[in-house]
Amino acid sequence: MMSEAFKVGDWCRHTRHTTPCRIIDRQSIWNETVFRVWLPTKDAVIRARASDLAPLASLAPTENEILHTAAAAKLKDALEDNLLLAPIQSSVVPLPHQLHALNKAMSAERIRYLLADEVGLGKTIEAGLILRELKLRGMVRRVLVVAPKSLVRQWQAEMRLHFGESFRLIEPAELAALRSFVSSAVPGDRSGAGERDDNLWLMHDQVICSIDLGLVRSKVGEAGAWSGWQPTTGSASRTWSPHPGTW
Repeated sequence: MMSEAFKVGDWCRHTRHTTPCRIIDRQSIWNETVFRVWLPTKDAVIRARASDLAPLASLAPTENEILHTAAAAKLKDALEDNLLLAPIQSSVVPLPHQLHALNKAMSAERIRYLLADEVGLGKTIEAGLILRELKLRGMVRRVLVVAPKSLVRQWQAEMRLHFGESFRLIEPAELAALRSFVSSAVPGDRSGAGERDDNLWLMHDQVICSIDLGLVRSKVGEAGAWSGWQPTTGSASRTWSPHPGTW
C-alpha cells in the first residue's frame, strides 16, 4: 500500500518517529496530501506528510528492540500501579510483615520510618528492602548505616548478599589514623578533590559505622566539650524531633 492510499482509520508506521500510528484525518493542500495521525506510544496527535508514512509490514524490529520495549512497558506498568520493585530485585523472599512494612514506608510522603519489630523478625531485611526500593526509584544516592558494634559486619554482609549493595565499613581507628596523617601533612590546598581525599565520609557513598560510646565519652570532661548529660539529651532530641536527615 502506497502512503497516498492510506485512509482515515488505517494503521501505518511513522518513519521519523519509528513507531506505529493511526490516521485520524486526511487533507489535500496544494496538491499535497497531509495527514493527522495519533501516536499511541506518546499519546499525541501530530501532522505528517505522505512521505513520513509507510505500511506496517515494513516494520521489522530487532530482537533487542523487542526486549527493550517489553522491559520499558513492564517498568512503566509497575510504576503506575505503585508496584514494589525491591522484592523482585533482591535474593531474599520477604515475609508478609516485611512486605507490609515496605509498602507502608513507601506510601508515606516523607519516608521517615521506625522499624520496631521483635528480635528475630528481620528488621535488617526490612531496612534493606526500603533502601533498595529507594535506590531503584532514584530517590537515594548516599546511605549511612549506624549500628551496634557487634552488628556492623552482619549489616555489611546482609546488604551485599541479599540486595547487592556494597557498604564501606569505617572504624574509629581509621578516622584517628586519617586525622593524624592529615595533621602531620604539609598544609596545602584543601578544596575540591583535596577535601574529598581527606574526608572518609566523602570518599564513599555507602558507609556503615558503629555506635561507639568510647568516642562520646572521650569528649566528656574536655575543655569546652560536652558535659556528662549532653550526649544523652542530644541523642533523644535527634530521635524525637521531626527534622529531615541531611547526611
